[in-house]
Amino acid sequence: MVALAVAAGVWSSAVAARWWGIWGVAAVCLSVLAVLAFVPRRRTVAMALVLMVAGGWSGVVSIAREEAVLEFHTVAASGEAGLRLTTDPRAGRHGWWALALADPPEKDRPRAVPMLVTFEDDPGLIAGEWLLVEGRRIPRSGRAGGRAYSGVVTVTEVVHSAGEKGPWWLAGNAVRRRALEPLRDAGPRRALLAGFLVGDTSGLSVTDIEAIRRTGLAHLVAVSGRNVALFLGLALVALGPLAAGPRRRAAFGLAALVVLTVATRFTPSVVRASVMAGLLLVGRVGGWALDAATALAVTVVLVVVTSGAMATDVGFTLSALATLGVLVGSRLRPKSLPRPLAATLGATVGAQVAVAPVLLSVFGSVPLMAPVTNMVAGPMMVLSTAVGAVGVASGIEPLISLAEAGAGVVLAVARLGASWPQLGWAGAATSVAVTGLLAIRRTRPAVALAGAVMVAIALVGDGARTFDPPAAVVFDVGQGDAVVVMGAQGATMLVDGGPDPALLGSKLASSGITSLDLVVLTHVHADHAAGLLAVVGRMPVGEMWLPAGPHRTSSGDAVAAAAESAGVAVRSPPVGSTVRLDDVTIEVLGPVRRYAGPNDQSVVLRVRVGNGPTLLLTGDVETHAQADLVGIEADILKVPHQGAATSDLDWLAGIGASLAVIPVGPNQFGHPAPEVVATLEESGATVKRTDMHGDVVVPLASSASD
Repeated sequence: MVALAVAAGVWSSAVAARWWGIWGVAAVCLSVLAVLAFVPRRRTVAMALVLMVAGGWSGVVSIAREEAVLEFHTVAASGEAGLRLTTDPRAGRHGWWALALADPPEKDRPRAVPMLVTFEDDPGLIAGEWLLVEGRRIPRSGRAGGRAYSGVVTVTEVVHSAGEKGPWWLAGNAVRRRALEPLRDAGPRRALLAGFLVGDTSGLSVTDIEAIRRTGLAHLVAVSGRNVALFLGLALVALGPLAAGPRRRAAFGLAALVVLTVATRFTPSVVRASVMAGLLLVGRVGGWALDAATALAVTVVLVVVTSGAMATDVGFTLSALATLGVLVGSRLRPKSLPRPLAATLGATVGAQVAVAPVLLSVFGSVPLMAPVTNMVAGPMMVLSTAVGAVGVASGIEPLISLAEAGAGVVLAVARLGASWPQLGWAGAATSVAVTGLLAIRRTRPAVALAGAVMVAIALVGDGARTFDPPAAVVFDVGQGDAVVVMGAQGATMLVDGGPDPALLGSKLASSGITSLDLVVLTHVHADHAAGLLAVVGRMPVGEMWLPAGPHRTSSGDAVAAAAESAGVAVRSPPVGSTVRLDDVTIEVLGPVRRYAGPNDQSVVLRVRVGNGPTLLLTGDVETHAQADLVGIEADILKVPHQGAATSDLDWLAGIGASLAVIPVGPNQFGHPAPEVVATLEESGATVKRTDMHGDVVVPLASSASD
């Protein structure tokens, strides 16, 4: 317990340093010392103070280093440059990107300051490789993948690549390639198996990743303790006689841990598990009686003191807290259940309770049924990982297929539970209180019955929906559009999907929407199209409307391809037509002709439920298209183009809307333009913005006087 208390103090000191600076460190040290004052061993108190100061110093240094990177400015230049990739290239919103260090080091650039390297297409490269590239560098700083960078290199050509440098990169990448080779581009189940083995979830759709998170199974693809133990076991078995003897096993085990850490790309959960496993290995050789709790405490201290940035890393925090929850929960297992089942249940519930505060702070909710999904999916994941590891190592295809089937079960659990209830702070606190009451024998029957009824109601209800149809909801999806319309008789349509499929998937799940009668893409820009990949092929869609040519983008093409692959009926809505979905009437008002820009080519709709108010959905139409949309009126206006200064102010005022909604997020373009907001307010409209008001719910029911 003392070791865990010291570790908590060191961790808190580093966190305080990163959040509040040196004064935060002082406050934490004084608070922890007040607690440790009751510890009779003065050496322990002195050691704790030294370690907390070291943790605080590490936090201060990490912040200073990050700020220095962001403030460092490169010089714009064109030509050839040598780079060493420190991350695998991954697909982003505007192409492929990776972080890299200058190699050879540049005279005016600190060695550890990375650059953001962008590629037009998948370069087919891997972390650790050396490249000679041709392109242009601009002096822009920012963050990518949680790391600060300074300088952006836009690669026009990879002139030469020379492979990895150093034995650890060679061995780690060899393990990663061996694991991924039979799993790449082979469907979602094998993509999930790749996540089990080396933490690579790039083959999973954003919708499946979001489903995994919403069911409390994200830790299954964050390689950690179980994976490390399995990898160590397989490595030592493969070495056979070479690993005989405790010292030799420890040496080979430590080397295997480094290889695994490289293969999984230094993910925080692997770092935590590897350091902890390494301590246990060395402890056995040295004759130290290290139990799991002490090993966890020492691991936290070592990691935080050597890397202050890890103190506030969400992955490391979740991994360490989940491990602590497992250790505590397995000891507090229910005695009335069979021992194996009780231990599994105790560990699962303990882990979920331990990570709940972090999940609530970062994501705003925790899955209500996470203990249930983990009880089913957890053992299946362990079996699938073990069989899959042997299969990919030996090349035995039937074993890989068997592991794939196990991953399919986990994926099915995630997809089934994605729409199950989520708990906020109040719900989580209530759950803890109910658990406490269940510990009192006299209250158990009543509390258990009430809890069962509440869970049943939640499961058969409409999820976390905070609005009643008929209504439209303009989702807060950042800098982009996504609007859902629900009729009184159950018809549901979605217009645009915003820029982030994971975010749209979360919004729809929270709204209890599991199928759509109609999906409309107004135009092909990514801030309207990209998010629709969370819908097409992932939930039932009756029909899809896509804008007519001539404009194309990669996001628009991806949506069209996904619709074709899923067998969704696709058409371009004829302008001037009126379509009915039960009690929802949809008028197609534009585009009335072909325009030079994609924004003006937006599909423009006027929607009405029964005799309720009219809602005008404008896409991103600008002045040219607005000039052709004369005499249009509506009660509610979805303001085009995030309220940019690309609209005719007289046209906006002429709509005569009493409510104007601007879907907008943080941006560097000045959206919405002040003159647009002023014009709408002067015309009598109430203006609501998603960046200020969140999701905007617009009732579409007819008034009593109609």
